[in-house]
Amino acid sequence: MGAVLRVRQLLLGVTLLVLAGCGDLRVKMGVFNSAEEARRGGAVTAGWVPDGIPAAATDLRAGYMPDGRHWGVFAFRAEDEAAVRGLIRDEVTSGTLECRPPGRLEFWPRVLFTPVDVERVRATGFRLYRGADTRIYAINWGQRRAYYWRS
Repeated sequence: MGAVLRVRQLLLGVTLLVLAGCGDLRVKMGVFNSAEEARRGGAVTAGWVPDGIPAAATDLRAGYMPDGRHWGVFAFRAEDEAAVRGLIRDEVTSGTLECRPPGRLEFWPRVLFTPVDVERVRATGFRLYRGADTRIYAINWGQRRAYYWRS
C-alpha cells in the first residue's frame, strides 16, 4: 500500500511540474505581417495592438489574456518615428517596473520580465516610456522595434 501511495504522489508531483512549465495556457496569440492585417483581424479594436501604430508597421506579435492583460511588439521604419512617439508620453529613467508575461510568449525579451530594472534595460539599448494609452513601451530606436504591455 505504501509503494502505491508513493507512486501516486510522484505522478502528481511530475504532473504539477509539467503544468507549471507550460505557463498560462489561457494566453492567446496574434501574429500579423502588417498593421492593416492586425486591424482587419480585430486586434486593434480588441485592444491587443495599440491604435495609432504606424500604418507601415510590420512583424506584429500580440499575446493576450481573457482579463485584458497583453504584451506585444512591432517593427517600424525610421520615417515612422513620429507616429511611434505619438504613442508615448514620459520616459521612465529609473526604478523598477512590473511585467509578468506568461511563459509561452517566445518573442518576449528576458530583460522585460519582472522586476524590470530600468537602468539594466536602458543598458541594452531600450528606452522605457509610459504610454498615452496606459501601456508601458520599451523601444529600441536603433533597431526600430517597440515592445508594449498592459498588466
